[in-house]
Amino acid sequence: MGPRELAKRILRSRGIIYNGSPAVIREIRRSLLTATDSNPKINVVFESVLENDSGLTVLKFMGAEGAIIGGSEPPDMDTLWLGQETRDLTQEISTSIVELATAGYPGCSGCVDDVDWSESLWRDMVLKGRE
Repeated sequence: MGPRELAKRILRSRGIIYNGSPAVIREIRRSLLTATDSNPKINVVFESVLENDSGLTVLKFMGAEGAIIGGSEPPDMDTLWLGQETRDLTQEISTSIVELATAGYPGCSGCVDDVDWSESLWRDMVLKGRE
């Protein structure tokens, strides 16, 4: 759920300010290259990229809510929080970007799940997974 929501936010964005894991940005960029091959309408731009190994990755989107991977739960419910970075999480984000773009997202009608995002339900799932 969360990685797919992050993929949607990335694909809808027209500009991203990225500060975080080199592994995550490498996978996102790789998946965006693959995605643009199948959907040339995709035009995601990284306005700024700062790589670090702090264990916290922050993505700020132009025109959309941001996202955080790692760290503790942020107080702001408008921020998508994905918990700790793992190889599986990074792969799931990458796979979701390609799958959504191949289906025509964004801009398609009915090509993806149109369920409203609930950050509070998602965080409950993430926190239960830590217990």
